[in-house]
Amino acid sequence: MGQRHLEMDAEPSIDRAARRLEAESTATIARAVYDHAGELAVLEYGQPAAMLGAIRLAARRTGVGEPDRERLAAEFDVDPDRVVAADELQSRYLTPPADDDEIRRLRRRLIVAREVLAAVERGRGAGPELPGSHLADAAPFLLARASSHLDSRTDREFPGLDAAALRDHVERLEADLEFARLGTKLYRLVHEE
Repeated sequence: MGQRHLEMDAEPSIDRAARRLEAESTATIARAVYDHAGELAVLEYGQPAAMLGAIRLAARRTGVGEPDRERLAAEFDVDPDRVVAADELQSRYLTPPADDDEIRRLRRRLIVAREVLAAVERGRGAGPELPGSHLADAAPFLLARASSHLDSRTDREFPGLDAAALRDHVERLEADLEFARLGTKLYRLVHEE
């Protein structure tokens, strides 16, 4: 939507507002939202509501948690209904995030991959002890690969897992999870910068 004329004014204000809301990790994403669709929200609801709406949307999509409506009103002297409406207007110009089940599935895989990596980096050949756990189903191949070379009942034996390859796998899963949480359009906007 071409918001370059708003970018210089909005960038520090979004950073300050995110800091006041203790949501600094959302600032980059909130700026991408605001740069993409903030102009319409500013025209409809005003600049403070548009910026706070962008922060609210970014907080929700990153898993930080939405700022409390009463806190928005108290901290910024803005009608929280206008912030919610600005958030909703800006979200219409973005693709939706993945569904909750997909995000949960990716998070579980990431947790398992990080556990296996930690075990490998500590010099343990086997993966984490997860029999019967809901995480054991999240990445069965990775868990099987991490522990099968120690199981005398298996027909195949793996020499173990490479820490560098596991780190790459963890990074890919982190990117997949971010992509799922942000949605296609917002992910692209954030990573184009």
